[in-house]
Amino acid sequence: MISPPGASQFGLRLTIAFRDSQGNTAELLGVLQGKYTIQTRDGSLATFDPDSITHWRVVAEVNAKAGFGAPLSMRIRELEAAAATTWPADVTEECGKWLLRASKDNPFLQNSALPTGARPFGEPGMEIEPTVRKVEEFYQENSLPPAITVPLPAYTQLDEYLETQGWNVAAEFNFMVIDTSDLQPSMPHRQFTTKISQEPTNEWFTIQGKTLSENLRRYPAHYLTILIDGQSVASGRIAFNSGWGVITHVFVTSEHRRQGIGRLIVHGLEDTAREQNCNKLALQVDSNDSPAVSLCKSLRFRLHHRDRCRVPMTHGVPIS
Repeated sequence: MISPPGASQFGLRLTIAFRDSQGNTAELLGVLQGKYTIQTRDGSLATFDPDSITHWRVVAEVNAKAGFGAPLSMRIRELEAAAATTWPADVTEECGKWLLRASKDNPFLQNSALPTGARPFGEPGMEIEPTVRKVEEFYQENSLPPAITVPLPAYTQLDEYLETQGWNVAAEFNFMVIDTSDLQPSMPHRQFTTKISQEPTNEWFTIQGKTLSENLRRYPAHYLTILIDGQSVASGRIAFNSGWGVITHVFVTSEHRRQGIGRLIVHGLEDTAREQNCNKLALQVDSNDSPAVSLCKSLRFRLHHRDRCRVPMTHGVPIS
């Protein structure tokens, strides 16, 4: 009899072949979670009989490029989890594998319910109709309009259901990724001074606003500020989770736009990522913000997936 994988293989990716009592063969590929359990490529858990194993082996991990490797639905869930973790909301509540978020900082990405489980509806732990009611009750309790962020194409069926129930599209965001080695180089700008810190500084808050202070400090991050003659003109933030550097709060004052400062922010945050041995960057940008989308594309960021934010008909209108 073949000795089954043991504790020393927990967390490793394996392929395991079986033969049942009728002589039929089957194979599982995934990450070993326990003595009888393996997590398959779609994120689900499968159990197996170790006595039926004909052979097994460890599959060598490949350092996949940003946004490649695992099936798309799994990659979407990984990225959404990293983004939600690195920018935590003021109030969170779990509904099965849905994350309900309420925060004063962001009208959609931090003030919306996010499905994180398997398709088609993200495993809310109940039927979809009472789940939507639960979402509405949560936001009513927090004095906010209800909203649901639907990562596409992972949850297309959920998106279609919400549309039939009168939930309008209020905003859409491009979730974009890049390997640091692929980032378009920038030209040096001697007149700009770049400062980076592990706490948001007064100079950083000059750009972003003091109301963000408590919320941002809930997760460790690095904060970048760009100054001209001692005056803060731009800022950005990067935090790390699950091998990703998640970029947020990129902002340039209106009078200093179209001068290449947006590129400087991204490159400054990229330098920080390299120092942290992180080679994959991700960010979310409003799909309707053409200058921001164009900047990301010019830097060679790639579209990974889209986040569609929906609200009930009484709380908003579809975007064009």
